[in-house]
Parts: sequence; structure tokens; C-alpha cells
Amino acid sequence: MLVKLPKEVGRILNILQENGFEAYIVGECIADSLAGRKPFGWDISTNARLNDTKKMFPEAEVYSEKFQILRFEYIEEIKNKDGQVEGEEGIIIDLSPYRTAAKYEQGRLVSADFASTISEDLAGRDFTINAIAENQNTIVDPYDGRDDMRKKLLKTVGEASDRFREDPVRMLKAVRLAAQMDFDLSKPVYEAILKNSNLLESARPERIRDEFTAILSAPYAAKGLSMLLDTGLIAEIVGRQVMDRLSKREMQDLTILSRNIDRTQPVEDRRLALFFTCIDKKKIRPAIDRLNFNEVTHQHLVDAINDMPKLYFTATKPALKKFIYQRGMERYEFLLSMEKAQRIVFEYDSETKIRSKIFMLEQIQLFGEPIFPEELKIDANDLIEAGICTAENADKMLNMLVEEIHMHPRKNTREDLLKLARIYSKNKLAAALRGIHWSR
Repeated sequence: MLVKLPKEVGRILNILQENGFEAYIVGECIADSLAGRKPFGWDISTNARLNDTKKMFPEAEVYSEKFQILRFEYIEEIKNKDGQVEGEEGIIIDLSPYRTAAKYEQGRLVSADFASTISEDLAGRDFTINAIAENQNTIVDPYDGRDDMRKKLLKTVGEASDRFREDPVRMLKAVRLAAQMDFDLSKPVYEAILKNSNLLESARPERIRDEFTAILSAPYAAKGLSMLLDTGLIAEIVGRQVMDRLSKREMQDLTILSRNIDRTQPVEDRRLALFFTCIDKKKIRPAIDRLNFNEVTHQHLVDAINDMPKLYFTATKPALKKFIYQRGMERYEFLLSMEKAQRIVFEYDSETKIRSKIFMLEQIQLFGEPIFPEELKIDANDLIEAGICTAENADKMLNMLVEEIHMHPRKNTREDLLKLARIYSKNKLAAALRGIHWSR
């Protein structure tokens, strides 16, 4: 056997074969295994149809009625010593009939004919390394995918342009596979990408986003990013107008990033932010919005393009407290990790500034200096009971007070805070000038 099967995969293959059906593992799970990667998703193809597989596997979820796909999830939560969930581990298995003659729209499979043999199924797949099938007894490799694995070369099943016209996102997938396994593109694949890259304009942004994110977080992301720049596929990610208007400095930064990105840990949001901050924020913001990142990632990327220069020049404790207060600790920590990553990638002389911010925050926390309103010695109820504020404007007053305490943390006493609140409630000028202190 080429691949060591998880027991759950072996069980499904055995049940199908015991009931008189053919069944093979197929697709990226084989290529991943041969490359020494641990597959998360496993695909099984069979000549059994949905009516049969549902009877054999009543516990499985019908993932797609149209394409007759059953899904098995064997996922467990990973918890730390405190019982908090830190992630998941396990596998997902998709079981589907042989199929061929697939039709795609906007890069999405919309229809397919069911086939009767594994050979027909493999003939409709994208790359030779994904057109290998195996069960406990047989290996089917009609396009020499194993030889291409040994050569570390990406070839398509059939004409590359035909495969890319069927599904343009396959061009990004080719780069992603190269970045994950340190493969090279064959000459026909490379030339077909140059010829057809504009077809990605019709693809769904979410699919482009997912492949791009996987490229940047891959073990050989530098190779992947260099391929995106070299083939012009990068224009389909950020927009052709953006690439046409790149300054010399922006192009230089992208080139440096494409050489050095592997020096950083493969943290998805951080590597995405390293990329997007190479380009002027006004030019690149529409691309970030168009790719429909989740809320947290979107916020991180917007923070990165807007706030990295501000963080770089944050050099005093009051300024640091204000910076953190306006964004929250989690967003600040992400930006600080970005500053560290930029120093590594671009070899900035910023280690002293980074260490200074880390030291200042340690001192702030050591001496209990407030950053957020909830760290003040009074709360909204205190202001209301003292007759200074109504319930409607108490939070606004707390925000004004914390800005003053950023400058004078020793005033974080009940007496001083109530005194300040009375001044602010009666004197609009004093409230407007809070946190501003004139030097002689």
C-alpha cells in the first residue's frame, strides 16, 4: 500500500467491499500522505450510489444530495489543562460515487455525470498527483502521478488550459500545492496560467481567499508568493488596477516578502497582514473587503494597514495606554506581533522599539495602571449615586476619566475620580482638554 489508512477509512472501505462494491481513496489525501503530510480530509470514491451508501452507513450525514456525498466526521476537541478548548483534531471523510463530465460556474461545481469505473473518475481530476486511487488491494495511477510526486512536478490530467477553463481556481490550487509540498510547475501548467489568469475574475472571492490564505501559510510560502508574482495571478487577488499602479517601493516590499516570508511562523492572519501592508492602504483596502474574510481576520488586516505606522511611533506609557485602550488588548497584541514579524522579514532596526513597548506594558501591569474604564476605582453606579451622571451618559464619563488617568495613574482613587467627574460635568472646556498637558 502507498498510504497508511486511518482505521475509520479502512472500516468504510471494508464495508463497501464486503457488500460487493468497489471503493478507493482518491485525491489530495494520497498526495499529502506521500509528501509526509497528515491529511485532515479523506475522499473515498465508489461505484455504490447514495441509496446504497445510506443503508450501509446510516450514521453518516448526507452532505450533498445532488452529488450523492456522505460525510463522516471524527473530530475531537483539544483542551488545555484548564479545560478550555484550544482546537480540534481528527479527520473528515467524504464518500461519493465515481463521477465525470463535470461542469463549473464561477469556479463552483454545478453538475456532474456519474461514472461506472474508477478510471473514468480519475480522467476528470485536475492534477496527476490527485489522480491516484488506492484500496487495500490495488493502486490505480493512469497518469503517472507517483512519478510526478518523485519529480516534485505539477502536471494536469489532460490539457492544462482545459482544466483551468473548467475551474479557474485550479490555477491558484496549483500554486498552493507547490507551496505546500515544494513542487515546481511543469512548463505546460506555467504557460497555461500565464494565458488564462484573467479567468479568475469570474471566480467566487471566497474560493480565491481560501487558496491565497493557504498559499501564504504553507511551509514553502516564499515559493508560492514568488509564483503568484511571476505568473501575474497576484493581480486577480488584489486587483489589476492595484498592480498596474504599484510604486517602486511597494514592488520592492513584495519582492522582499516573497524571499523572506518563510522566516516567520505560518500564522494565517499575520502572514496575510504582512502581505497587505506592502501596499498603500487606500489602494489595498478594497481587496481586503472584497475577499470576505471573517470578522476577526478582517479587523486584523484593517488594523495592520491603518495602524502599524502609529504603533511604530508609540514611545511613551500614556501613548501606549491610549493605543491599547482605543483598540483592545487582543488587537494590540496582534499588531505587536506584526511589528516583530516585519522586523524579521524586512530587517528593520526596530528591536529596541519593540522591547521598549514590551517593557512599558510590563510596568503598566506591574503597577496596576488603568488602561480600560473597568480598571478605574469607580464605576457607573458610583457616578449615578453621586448625582454626577445619569445612566445614559455614565459610560461616556468613564471613558473621559480613563483618558485622564492614562496621564496621571496616581489619580485612580475614588476621591480624585469623583472630583474630576464633577469638573468635567460642569466645565465642557476642561472635559474637552482632558489628557492634554502643557509644557513650559
